[in-house]
Amino acid sequence: MGKAPSALRSQEKALEVAKRVAGRAAKLCEGRGFKLVGAYLVGSRARGDYLETSDVDLVLVVEGVEGLNALQRLELFKEVLEPEVDLLVLSPEEWREGRSAWVETLKKEAVPLV
Repeated sequence: MGKAPSALRSQEKALEVAKRVAGRAAKLCEGRGFKLVGAYLVGSRARGDYLETSDVDLVLVVEGVEGLNALQRLELFKEVLEPEVDLLVLSPEEWREGRSAWVETLKKEAVPLV
């Protein structure tokens, strides 16, 4: 059995939100000396086991954030976030190396947005 029409509409909206946030993040990076090298939808929306009310989990892979902690990285992107978006900002090395099982799981389910 497939998803209800309302759940499918919520998925379409979630993808629009994810792409919009990724696009704004790319522009913000350009203006601040960073480079967005990847944006990925992860979590239930990427796996397909989402509910109509599921949030949007987004990973941004950004050159230049290596010396920043997690909070500082989120602070960089606070103006592009939307209420239903959960954001993780990683450096290219952190994404590529996947030094934790969690990052490896995210990489397996990731849907590229840019």
